[in-house]
Amino acid sequence: MLVLGIDCGNECTGYGLVELDSGQELRCIDYGDITLSRETPLPDRLAAIFDQLSTLIEKHHPDRVAIEEVFYAVNVKSALKLGQVRGVAMLAASLHKTYVAEYAPLRIKSAVVGYGRAEKQQVQVMVRSLLRLKEIPQPPDAADALAIAICDLHTATTLSQQILVK
Repeated sequence: MLVLGIDCGNECTGYGLVELDSGQELRCIDYGDITLSRETPLPDRLAAIFDQLSTLIEKHHPDRVAIEEVFYAVNVKSALKLGQVRGVAMLAASLHKTYVAEYAPLRIKSAVVGYGRAEKQQVQVMVRSLLRLKEIPQPPDAADALAIAICDLHTATTLSQQILVK
């Protein structure tokens, strides 16, 4: 199973593709970020994010897309912009007929670190370890996106095992 994790942001949107292979091993396929100037008008930024996420989905054909739920914003304006980026990410996945899962930050941290209130650096270190990477993925938004993908894979695996037990 291949999952595209997306860490939505107003200026930097991280992405990470993680595969769970037949041997139940996690493997990093790709990661990076979509960084746009805050000087670029918001509609143009949203279009660029949509285009780049669509290109990633077309190139890799993930089975699922996982996105972090909105949990905190400095102000209402920031929350609205973040919501717009999330909407564009969901639209890109939906138009490519790809299932979208959403996860709360506490759940992502629990799935990756084992503790829902883990610090950002702890999550980054565990992402590096779980994916057997030489270095912590940069930028931090990409590491967060990989963590979101790992969370989704852990969740999907757990749910499929529960179905088999029933």
